[in-house]
Amino acid sequence: MPLIKVQPKGQVTLPSKLRQKAGIGVGDYVEVIQEKGRIVLIPQEVAPRHPKIDAALREALADERAGRMTPAFKTMKELEAWLETDEGKKFSA
Repeated sequence: MPLIKVQPKGQVTLPSKLRQKAGIGVGDYVEVIQEKGRIVLIPQEVAPRHPKIDAALREALADERAGRMTPAFKTMKELEAWLETDEGKKFSA
């Protein structure tokens, strides 16, 4: 195996033959552990992302950052009463 230089941000490039042998491709995830003074990379299966869920989360975070939030409710009755107000009607449309 050739020596690999650690880059300024701690990055390393795995040789292509090693990646192919381990079945590691672009965008794959690996678990990194320390074992007996060594650093070990373990390929991991990760559930696929769901674009619609990711989009909904981005929208929710944008709403939060912009201050578009509903007040906190302790009960369902509190929520239902708030939805009848002018402010609440904006959210139920």
